Amino acid sequence: MQPANQLIVSLFFTCATQWNYAGMAGVRVGLNYQAVDVRISKIPDYVELPLHLQSDVWQGLAVMERACLTVWSEQSK
Repeated sequence: MQPANQLIVSLFFTCATQWNYAGMAGVRVGLNYQAVDVRISKIPDYVELPLHLQSDVWQGLAVMERACLTVWSEQSK
């Protein structure tokens, strides 16, 4: 893992329980961003970042979210 991505990966795993589910099969459809925001707002390494870097963290979380959803979708086929 690139050192620059360490915080993003750490926050992603911190929020591992914050998924939205849909349908009778309980398929994950994306992160609950409100819950993620509440959770990561308690992490000093995130809160102390300048706003433009906090935005980069959110973009990184979205990349990881999409990657997980893609893998889970492929695995379910």
